[in-house]
Amino acid sequence: MNAINYPNQYEVQPLTHPISGTFNVPGSKSLTNRALILAALAEGTSTLTGALASDDTAVMIDSLRRLGFEVQVNEHAETITVVGQGGEIPVDSAELFVGNSGTSIRFLTALVALGRGKFVLDGVPRMRERPQGDLLDALNDLKVAAYAQFGGGCPPLTVEATGEIPGGTAHLNASASSQFLSALLMVAPYAKKEVTLEVRGALRPLYIDITRRMMAQWGVQARTGNNTKFWVEAGQKYRPQTPYPIEPDASSASYLFAATAILGGTITIPRLSANALQGDVRFVTEVLAEMGCTVQSDENSITLTAPADGNLRGVERDMSSISDTSLTLAAIAPFASTPTIVHNIAHSRLQECDRISAVCTELQRLGVEVEERPDGFTVYPCANIKPATVQTYHDHRIAMSFALIGLRVAGIVIDNPSCVAKTFPNYWQVLESLT
Repeated sequence: MNAINYPNQYEVQPLTHPISGTFNVPGSKSLTNRALILAALAEGTSTLTGALASDDTAVMIDSLRRLGFEVQVNEHAETITVVGQGGEIPVDSAELFVGNSGTSIRFLTALVALGRGKFVLDGVPRMRERPQGDLLDALNDLKVAAYAQFGGGCPPLTVEATGEIPGGTAHLNASASSQFLSALLMVAPYAKKEVTLEVRGALRPLYIDITRRMMAQWGVQARTGNNTKFWVEAGQKYRPQTPYPIEPDASSASYLFAATAILGGTITIPRLSANALQGDVRFVTEVLAEMGCTVQSDENSITLTAPADGNLRGVERDMSSISDTSLTLAAIAPFASTPTIVHNIAHSRLQECDRISAVCTELQRLGVEVEERPDGFTVYPCANIKPATVQTYHDHRIAMSFALIGLRVAGIVIDNPSCVAKTFPNYWQVLESLT
């Protein structure tokens, strides 16, 4: 199957043998999109290696080009070259279309605040249902005119930039998304004076750690006091990076690790380690290990071996910091010997779809007993999963997670399989390669 020529539906073929081997996964979406922003802010040319080519990174690249940045992409070599402008936005107005990419709209809304002129950001109908008001409020605190055109904090968003971010203190509710804070932190060095960000609400610090560590790699320090207050000194400059290696996507790797956990065998993912920037690596090092898998890691790879007796144990986890992988966990939970309980992911109801509702609905469609709660769910073991067509809600993670069930159960059909192009365009080929 061609990665850009998807059928309307995809029937997953069960595997009858354990998985064995080394498998590559694409670069991290989170790291690629952060690095694109940092490269645009730096003064000079940066080259990202191992970069992800997907729908989400494509809309970010398209937006940067519309803002006047020179961006060269070599998908075959997995490299992206960006000519940064030292905190300047080359054009004085632009209309940016970000699809359903949350990272793109949040990072770009903060970026264009450094420009001079009117910038409009919009997306697909689902994006118009995703509130960004907390970010807009914080920008207003920093004396940037940013607002939702139709009210309610949802796109389309408009930023009327004056050529500078004055700086000062902003109050930010980061409970809906830590990306609001990441967006502000990345542009803060180019404000006229020091930026102080006072955070309220439940913050997922692992994602902020990614941003701060990457900022430091590019030459800028963001200080914090117990993850409730952040300071970024004005006048710091990002240094261009050539090359800047992008780690494999830990969320994408979670599907291959999970497949091995339920099918048996041993799998290795190269270029990913337990010390990765991405917090989602904890899905394999902690969650799957707690379920009974053996996990080994060095600087260049992670290897997982499924339990020799095939017995996966259910777990109870707060998944707030690694919520993307809560869907992976939900998909393999029916194969565990005891119930699996997921807490503290209420924010995932505001992502590509209402992920809690979607997970529970689709598992019940397959005959799995599930209890839905406002902030999570409980999945019970199921010996007789029924064949069915899984609705994906245009959400890549629903599609990729529920495909795992099809590796054990015949008759699992994934509707709208093209949605995986958001982060893992060749997912179906990789899944087929497991055979």
